[in-house]
Amino acid sequence: MSTSALGRYAFINAKLRSRIGSMLDDRQVEQMLQSQSLEELLNLCKGTPYEPLLDLYDQSADIQRLEAWLFSRSVGLHREVASFMSGTHADVVTAMTRKLEVENLKGMIRLWFSNTVKRQNIDYRYGYLFQKEIVSEIDWERIVNAPRYEDIVTALARTPYGEAAARFEGASLAQSGLFPLETALDRVWVSLLWSVVGNLPADDRKLVKQVLDRDADLKNIINLVRFGYLYDLSSDTLRTLMLEGGTVSSTKEFDSYLACPKEDRSPQALVARRFPDLAKQLQEAGAMTTERQTLLVERYLFAVRRKSFRAILRGYPFSFGVILAYFYLEDRQDALIRTMINGINYGYRAPEIREFAL
Repeated sequence: MSTSALGRYAFINAKLRSRIGSMLDDRQVEQMLQSQSLEELLNLCKGTPYEPLLDLYDQSADIQRLEAWLFSRSVGLHREVASFMSGTHADVVTAMTRKLEVENLKGMIRLWFSNTVKRQNIDYRYGYLFQKEIVSEIDWERIVNAPRYEDIVTALARTPYGEAAARFEGASLAQSGLFPLETALDRVWVSLLWSVVGNLPADDRKLVKQVLDRDADLKNIINLVRFGYLYDLSSDTLRTLMLEGGTVSSTKEFDSYLACPKEDRSPQALVARRFPDLAKQLQEAGAMTTERQTLLVERYLFAVRRKSFRAILRGYPFSFGVILAYFYLEDRQDALIRTMINGINYGYRAPEIREFAL
């Protein structure tokens, strides 16, 4: 590694590890989970990176405003980390930021769908979505207010999402819903990320590729179980959900899973070779509802992902790994906070919130 690269990573490593050190610890999370009210939860955010949530809530008592702040903060953190980098490394962080851009785009299109297809009033909801530039120059207001879906396609024509959007028609989406389009948009940002990772220096490229391959496998397994086992989607549809990367979609277990009648699909058989401990847990769990079995699979795979990122933090510090781990931990913290805010707001108790938050 060159002296300049080492110096860059030394700076980034020190800065991001300092931020990681200020994140919520297990004791703070447990204390928050025991909150009896939203006010109590937000007061516990004092002295943490989430302290601004308390002032926002005091101003309006508006839960959606809190969620909007969390999203805006995440965009800001991604853009800031990209500013620390240069060249291909900055390009990779920017490509990672496209995940947030796609989430925002999907939210805008859902509002358009609610307004134009379902004839629902969306005026109060639009203001909560992020309306500034994230990566691409997108006219968010034009999308929400589009008279027809074809106008959304036109609005996206000069963005990386134009080609994917153009594969669909408004009439077909009105019948099928937005799920096929949203899946296509997800595949765009993943593909764009892969396209720039190949330009990284060898050591960073190897590390990032390992992480992306693992994440693709975990996400693809979750999609197969959630949508193929819990929601009974067809084999052809399931194939379109598979994200680029990993090996799951090229295994015999994958082919067997899709070849089975929907009622005979077995999550246990799907994961047996790759994750034998999970298969054993499914077997030992015995009879359980489809929903509980799906949740067991998801929680196990999320734990695998968490363990791998913590291993990265314990590894060689002067690599792209600290950036990947930082984004993972920030995303997990935001998800925890969001789940606790909504759970406590709707009257769930600590054990119920913990099940979905951890």
